Amino acid sequence: MNIRPIASIAGLSLLFACQPTENSVVKDAWNAENNPTIMMSVKNEFETNFDNLPLSGRPNKMPWSDHYWPTYHGGITYRWGQTKTKQLDKLIASSSDRQFAGQLDNNANLQKMRSEVLGYMPYSKAQLDKMSRSERTKLIATLSPAEKLDIYRGAFDYPTVEAERNRTEIFSTLRTIPSETGETFVPNADFVQDEKIPTWFGLCHAWAPATILFDEPGPLTVQSKDGFEVQMAASDIKALLTYVIDESPSQQRTQSFLAERCNNDLGDDSKKELEALVDATKLSDLDSINEQITAISNMRKFDTVTTLIVASHFYTFAPSLEAAQTAFQKLYERTQNRLKVGSSDRKKLAIAYEASLKNFADAGQADKIDRKSLKAAVTESVNISACSDTNAGSFHLVITNLLGIQKKSFGIDVTRDSEVWNQAAASFSSQVLASYQGKDISKGAAVGTVKEHLIETRFLYTTEEMPAWDRFGDNVSLQKHHVAAGDVYTANGRQYRALRYRIELNAQNQIIGGSWESNTRPDFIWGTGNFIWSKEFSDIEDLYYQSL
Repeated sequence: MNIRPIASIAGLSLLFACQPTENSVVKDAWNAENNPTIMMSVKNEFETNFDNLPLSGRPNKMPWSDHYWPTYHGGITYRWGQTKTKQLDKLIASSSDRQFAGQLDNNANLQKMRSEVLGYMPYSKAQLDKMSRSERTKLIATLSPAEKLDIYRGAFDYPTVEAERNRTEIFSTLRTIPSETGETFVPNADFVQDEKIPTWFGLCHAWAPATILFDEPGPLTVQSKDGFEVQMAASDIKALLTYVIDESPSQQRTQSFLAERCNNDLGDDSKKELEALVDATKLSDLDSINEQITAISNMRKFDTVTTLIVASHFYTFAPSLEAAQTAFQKLYERTQNRLKVGSSDRKKLAIAYEASLKNFADAGQADKIDRKSLKAAVTESVNISACSDTNAGSFHLVITNLLGIQKKSFGIDVTRDSEVWNQAAASFSSQVLASYQGKDISKGAAVGTVKEHLIETRFLYTTEEMPAWDRFGDNVSLQKHHVAAGDVYTANGRQYRALRYRIELNAQNQIIGGSWESNTRPDFIWGTGNFIWSKEFSDIEDLYYQSL
């Protein structure tokens, strides 16, 4: 989730803990982004012989679950344990705007509750001093992780709360805020009309490594700098671990980043929108063509390069090939000027431009235009290579080597679309469904392939849970929050989720490539490396170890 931290992870992806040896048998079987040797962890080698690879595996330390502290909640400023928060959840459940959790709903009661729950005024030290000890302790226990940290530190200007609110921009979605007395509500100067935060934005990019790197904490009670009793739930400590990684990613020594991120929406709704735009385009009318291309851009469902590729198909409707070439050149130049000189996106755009010229080769030839075929070409063009990886052979080598042999978890984005859901790998179990040789080998298999196996893998990852006071697990056992990824299949009258793919073997029985059979597949995979605490967060480090 959340674009900014993902970019920092991608930057770290070039810094591997180990480099592949020059004679690696997997070095040239896939593109650089999908080379499984990127994920080397303990040893400077990967086992590639299929017969030597385990058919099941799991990490020695099982990843734990927690909240992803969504941005539309204000991150870790969310008072998850209060009664009013639960009341807000009920209002959102019946909201006319469930897609954005009520942010765009004009219901006055809902917006008032959002302001009260998400825009609260933190308690001053004087207010807490006036309370009895039991009243104060009971109240503090219901506050957000950010408030508890600031109170524990004696920081009553609430720097953590303020920083989180600035990061999430939660106030831009609140129409009113509580007055200084807290008794009334006043207009919020920071409110932006129609502003909305996607509900998938959050801290799962930091929670995923936290659940791999740290043992699951439990609840604890500590004394603040001012002598206040601060009761922290297990989820409060988890939130602080997540916060530390998000706040200072350099503490986490990320080892690797396998495959490319898909920034395109591959859903049926997007497909229908594109098809409707093809139907709406008028023949030999450049104004109509430009209108549809503007609509594609306004959809904001595809990355810049893909948008250019999709747009190129619409120039098939141009009055002549020359007119199409001129108009497409202008679009390319406008798009290029928005990108930083020397950036990877600008280089990719130039390659896409050259490749897209053929997409409107029939411009000016009305008798050759087939809208049905054009729709298929347009919708297929969003499924770029970054949305087709992780390579299936690479995926199998990663799960068998890391989960199966090294007993280590890793981070994975389980959805190959514009949303990013980072999760921790929990276990896998594979079986060979069929084998192929000779003419039955897939077209386009890696050079040197002599055999293919159709593999079915039941892959479990760690999903989110709402915050809780106690631990969810025991650091060892699989729990209900370890769920299956993949398409739905049926066996013996029962449905289950699994990933199906072919792996390609050479004459030495080594995996050198693969292809996907299931539509569901991971977008990218990354290693968490290790973690070195910064002195800046030494107090959170102490809280963590006390909670074990």
